[in-house]
Amino acid sequence: MELFQVLIAILLTIQQCLAQTVTPFIIDGPLGSAAATSATQFNTGGSITVAGISITIPENLLVQFPATFVPFKDFAASAGSLAGYEINVEGNYVDGKPIAGRVAISQMLGGVGTGVIGSVNNDGTIQIVGGPLLRVNTPGGVYAAVFDKNPFFTSDEQNPSISSFSGYPITPKNVTAMAPFIPGDYVTWAGVATGGEIQVYTLTAENVQQKTSGDNGDPVYVRVEDVIIAINDGTPNVEIANNRFTGYLSDGTASLSIFRIDVDPCTGAESAVQVGAGSTKAGDVRNKFDIRFSDTTISKAAREYRIKASKGSKPVAKGIQAGQFQAPISEMIWPENNVPGSPITQLAFNLLGQLKDGFVVGTDQFGQLKPWPGSPVPTPAKTCTGTEVIAPPAQAPPAPAPSTGTAPPAGAAPVANAGTALTGQVAGTLITITGSNTNTKLTDAQLTFAWTGPAGITINNANKPAMNFVNPWQTTTAPTKRTFTLKICLASDATICSSASVDVATDKTADTVVITSYQYNPKNGGVVSVTAKSNNVLTGADGANLQISLSGGALQSMTADTVNRGTYTFSAKGINRQPSGIAVKSTHGSNVATTTALIRRRLGGARAKVW
Repeated sequence: MELFQVLIAILLTIQQCLAQTVTPFIIDGPLGSAAATSATQFNTGGSITVAGISITIPENLLVQFPATFVPFKDFAASAGSLAGYEINVEGNYVDGKPIAGRVAISQMLGGVGTGVIGSVNNDGTIQIVGGPLLRVNTPGGVYAAVFDKNPFFTSDEQNPSISSFSGYPITPKNVTAMAPFIPGDYVTWAGVATGGEIQVYTLTAENVQQKTSGDNGDPVYVRVEDVIIAINDGTPNVEIANNRFTGYLSDGTASLSIFRIDVDPCTGAESAVQVGAGSTKAGDVRNKFDIRFSDTTISKAAREYRIKASKGSKPVAKGIQAGQFQAPISEMIWPENNVPGSPITQLAFNLLGQLKDGFVVGTDQFGQLKPWPGSPVPTPAKTCTGTEVIAPPAQAPPAPAPSTGTAPPAGAAPVANAGTALTGQVAGTLITITGSNTNTKLTDAQLTFAWTGPAGITINNANKPAMNFVNPWQTTTAPTKRTFTLKICLASDATICSSASVDVATDKTADTVVITSYQYNPKNGGVVSVTAKSNNVLTGADGANLQISLSGGALQSMTADTVNRGTYTFSAKGINRQPSGIAVKSTHGSNVATTTALIRRRLGGARAKVW
């Protein structure tokens, strides 16, 4: 009897081991090499090495770049120029063989930079004060001069990836199609350092919040920072995280709907399935939304999600569709075992529609991942014959551009609009006002612009439609109103003019502080490095003069960045343990920025960790 029980125990153990031939892996490291199985097959697989580990790439896998998906064949052909780039691979060991389910790459995943624009050049490049030269990577010329030498790291030309804080598209090139970047703008970018410049795929003017009103017929813009999808695979003894959609709107009165974008594997037709809804945070002047929900049943996920506003949906300049933003997943959270000692379950790629069923790129049908990164191999939802894809119709030629000649139409006169009055402004901040001529018969090239304001205030770009100035300091919260006037005249006749004024009311002195970087290096006795910024860009006693506390200790002064105004840094050696938390406060602000987690990156929409 005792022997029988031992045999039963052994058999159960063997059965359990056989059932656990699939285990998950997530590897993040430098790309070593990549090789395609076929140089001609459009959906070929192959292999890559990451941190010395050789990983099988299945057929039909697309490699995720920050704003585009690339077939593995094309990726492998260019792998030599990408060696050393940071790559993230998620997959499963199947009978001891690592097989990828998703792959994402960038020069540095989530790597970003910040700075102040010093100049905007005629070729569409942007020089950062004391920093690099930025070039917008826009193969279609949507945001700047056409640049197509680095197609894998393109900007998103269908969604506003080059924008103001609110998502309003911005360009260094054509101010008649979009709002312009101007010197003094504080920008965040993500891109690739190449040949003495940074070719950017996202660029955000953090200090420019251009609002619109969908109720007045304006387009409503959506800017997305995060699309985090948490998978519920139905296994027991696991913790399921929340799905999270974070971003900003140009109209805070709009509500939002979240859609999963399913794709027919045979025709490529997209269908939008609503999975959530929400609105901006109550009372948030940034018009920020942070919509969270969890899947209570087994998940069904897609490669991309559409965040759609309830109003202001319309096509705008350069083919961008306002009122929505379609984004890939920026981070995927798999179920986490919450019972120590319980089996670690495989990554359930069968819940991701395009991986399980296939998809279409152009006129090519990509099928299920093969070999499948898991077990058992799922059954695709449809079997394709190869004849279902219909080639897209030829596009009609674009309409001729309006004349930009210097001679205005007979009798045409400018009509000045100085913008919407600004209230509730904070002393010490950089304020941007965007004016315009509302007579559509005239272009900006046929006009002159002149901004004037109160004595003692320096107006930057006073001869442009959009100007900015540093809001003076005040010690009281009693409203202070300042009036600025925009005068627009015909360039050919300075006597034909129109003027309009706008008021800026300031009644706040408390600035806002954010921690943008927090790192701890245990080497050299332990080094803490922190970067934080305030929207108060003044210097001297009126500036933010940020202070930092480590682990609840005494406040210490941070060092002001003399180039990037409002930015402060702190570095200390001899910290033998990572602080339990840090807190940064301003000498003027009431809020205190705190964190306990190391901050390695910040998005502006630019996370590349997707599949």
